Amino acid sequence: MNRPTPPDSNRRCILLLVDGLRPDVAESELAGGRLPHFARLLAGGTRTRAITAFPSTTSVAYLPFLTGCLPGRCNIPSIRWLDRSAYGGRWWAERGAVRSYCGYQAGMLDQDIAPDVRTIFELVPESAAFFTMITRGLTPDRDPIQGARKFWGAISHYLLWHQPGDDAVAGALVEWIRRDPDWRFLFAQFPAVDGYTHQTTPDAPRVIEALRRVDDTVGALVARLASNGQLDDTLILMVSDHGATVVKHHLDLAVWLRQRGVPTLAHPELWQKNPRAAVMVAGNGSAMIYADPGTPRVDRWPLARLRRPETFAADQPDLIQVLAREPAVAFVAAQESDGTVRLADRSGEAAIRQSGDAITYRPETGDPLDGPFSGTRSAWLERSFDGRFPDAAVQLLDQFRSPRTGDLIVVANEGYDFRDRWELPEHKAGHGSLHRAHMQVPAWSNRALGAAPLRTVDLFATVLDWLRVPLPDGIDGQLVGPVAIPARNG
Repeated sequence: MNRPTPPDSNRRCILLLVDGLRPDVAESELAGGRLPHFARLLAGGTRTRAITAFPSTTSVAYLPFLTGCLPGRCNIPSIRWLDRSAYGGRWWAERGAVRSYCGYQAGMLDQDIAPDVRTIFELVPESAAFFTMITRGLTPDRDPIQGARKFWGAISHYLLWHQPGDDAVAGALVEWIRRDPDWRFLFAQFPAVDGYTHQTTPDAPRVIEALRRVDDTVGALVARLASNGQLDDTLILMVSDHGATVVKHHLDLAVWLRQRGVPTLAHPELWQKNPRAAVMVAGNGSAMIYADPGTPRVDRWPLARLRRPETFAADQPDLIQVLAREPAVAFVAAQESDGTVRLADRSGEAAIRQSGDAITYRPETGDPLDGPFSGTRSAWLERSFDGRFPDAAVQLLDQFRSPRTGDLIVVANEGYDFRDRWELPEHKAGHGSLHRAHMQVPAWSNRALGAAPLRTVDLFATVLDWLRVPLPDGIDGQLVGPVAIPARNG
């Protein structure tokens, strides 16, 4: 007989985030029969792709899943940023105004999220999370392996040994399902695929092995859910936060600026005297540049002012033009006082403007985004999903919503990144840029999702709708369709 729709009070959701997993790598393994547990899970479900957030980097790109908001809306524009309104050049006394979530300030991520943004952990108190950097709304007992996350996060990067982190997540996740009958939402982050990708390639044997171990975990948790009588009531999602590409060349932006006579502040060298620029790198395929960071101000400087010789006091009259012509740079972007986002590449400039629901991109002397085009957010996603820079207009407009975003955003070309001297160990593959291989991620589910193109931020709305929790006001995520509940023969 057909099993009835699960009562709202019984509905549950598990969100598995495999950090740094490319969709084509996952799809190839699935098609080859090497992910048998995922294959069974996806029967009657969904195997698609979604577009992540920019910058496409760990922690920042978790925000859409856990808040329903893009990074700019969360006021977390990158894994590194500078508060231009607070930093006055006293690098030690004001070090709190220069943020990096890659070190001791990682624990400040929760408090830095805009106060009016609510996490899913706050909206669904019966939540638990495993290996998460975002914990707002979790009690310590519902964040049971935070100590293991900090331990393995601190040493695996240098030991090049990432599987123990995944093993800790797998064991804790299945154990939680076994002993807690009242959970409603579980979030589990698996770090090993991303770690091994950085030190090798996105499809290296150790990456594939880590993915197959996640598949084993799926088998164990499905068996546990079935034995608890919870499987029919549970929405299971497998996603990633970004893709990755092989890095062949490093253009260290801080070094590049210093070589042109610009005193530059950049992590970890925060003691620069009288800096003319600050560089904050993410992923490491994108970066933000702040002009005159030692002089507190609220407003950003537009592209025209950044082009002036006196802005950076460099040995070139127009430093932006020189930077945009570097082989490593796809394009740069800055914001005008009226909200227009102005882009520049080696060929010239273009502009993105928003009026109501319409986002208009118009090439002028250059065309970084393969335009022109005007449409809604949904239209932009559909048009650009498989383009060079998916959803770029929407993502760039979001970036400049944050007061913490730099004066200039620099986007890398594929095969390049923006950190070298302090990239220890060297990244042989990376992410953080806007190009397709970094922005497209897998979105797999045991149930049929809406048919429209997806952003990862939309999955927040999907989860809350499944759990019958009202969507908060002001989120970026959109419900693209209710989760389908297939009839099952018992």
